[in-house]
Amino acid sequence: MIDFRYHLVSLISVFLALAVGIVLGAGPLRDTISDQLTGQVEVLREEKEALRVEVDENRRAIEIDTAFIEASAPALLDDVLPGYRVAVATLPGVTDDVAAAVTQRIEQAGGEITARVELSADWAAPGAESARGDVADTARSDLSGISSSETDDVVLGTALAVALTDADASSPRVPSSRATSVLEALTDGGDALVSVQGEAAPADLVLVLTTPQVPLEPDATVDPELEPTNVTWALTLAATAEAAPTVVAGYAAIDTDLLVRVRGERTVTTVDGLGTVPGQVTVPLALAAVAAEEEPTPYGSGIGAQDPLPATQELTGPPALEPAPDPTGTDAPGSPDDPTATDDPTGTDDPTGTDDPIGTDDPSATDGGDGA
Repeated sequence: MIDFRYHLVSLISVFLALAVGIVLGAGPLRDTISDQLTGQVEVLREEKEALRVEVDENRRAIEIDTAFIEASAPALLDDVLPGYRVAVATLPGVTDDVAAAVTQRIEQAGGEITARVELSADWAAPGAESARGDVADTARSDLSGISSSETDDVVLGTALAVALTDADASSPRVPSSRATSVLEALTDGGDALVSVQGEAAPADLVLVLTTPQVPLEPDATVDPELEPTNVTWALTLAATAEAAPTVVAGYAAIDTDLLVRVRGERTVTTVDGLGTVPGQVTVPLALAAVAAEEEPTPYGSGIGAQDPLPATQELTGPPALEPAPDPTGTDAPGSPDDPTATDDPTGTDDPTGTDDPIGTDDPSATDGGDGA
């Protein structure tokens, strides 16, 4: 049993240790401890200053690089997308500033924005499977080549491509009846999957803009719905790229960014750094690469990027807008609209008479045509 003497000895020991510490700290160890603390503080101060200088230098270098790219963009993008029509689809959260900056670069490259649409969160939300299924069932009948076994993700991704790019056979600037029907299915109802800004005309290329994920704190947990949402988006956009020439642009700074998951499909051309000038300038170049039927490639400097920039493409214009053959034959060789024809298709202006098989334009011939 612990008695009073045990407590007394314990208290004496504590006070004795405290007294020894005070004596040593105020006496022979005072200067040593003070010097060590002072030295550590000075080292930390120097490291902080060095890091501040490095940050300032890096920020200045980025500003210089950005200014250089800004100045080079007009020459770099000149006639990259000559006359190509682009439909821009934005995911929830894409800011107007980013969309406007990318639009400016496309127009700078000679492209034309023919449709702007916003995709709702229900495209990939785990709790919206039933609503997506209903829309997919409605659109499925208008999509040729889609089997009944295809998933809703594939159906909806294909539907988006058809709604934005399918044109009337006789007028490439007018949506086909199929495109109109599919777009109605996507925009129908209060919880529509797509909202259209203004009028939507057929496009040659599709551009999808995505958003970044916010980095988590060290002790935070990942939202369990994030991964299935990213998977659904990735499968949907892969189907869009399968049905129409498509580029997906966004961010690839952390593993949970949607663009990283899209790159895992390996079937879609992607561009990261969407919020930066280099990324925005790369977008028209990537669209040109897709128009030239280059292999799907991840461009940029983020996670999964393969090349910083696409190779330069020589495009002459979208095939869909090339004039169709004239069924009346007015563009046939020898017609008045044929640039190779002479002013007189009968050959009467030919002094040699070679264009006149009966020789009526031969100077040696008489008016009777029999040489008499």
